Amino acid sequence: MPRDSKLYSGFMNHDYILSFSVDDAEDREKLRTLCRGPWQGDEVMPGTWEISNRLSPDEMESAVVELLGDQDRAAYYYLSDSKRIFRVVLG
Repeated sequence: MPRDSKLYSGFMNHDYILSFSVDDAEDREKLRTLCRGPWQGDEVMPGTWEISNRLSPDEMESAVVELLGDQDRAAYYYLSDSKRIFRVVLG
């Protein structure tokens, strides 16, 4: 079920911690390029990024899932408007 998009206004950035392990070199580089570029991320460890962007959690999840293969793993953490931390495991 999609989250209520009203909680995530387009006027503010959302902060995420994204960790991933992607076997396919091309897909891994696409994800790194997103993190480095439009997602305004900083790599803190290989495969782990601090990201600040305007994507809602659902949009973030959709973008990451598109680059995951069957054996790949990814998880992200985000702080909700109610100041609770959520973990989302993908793959």
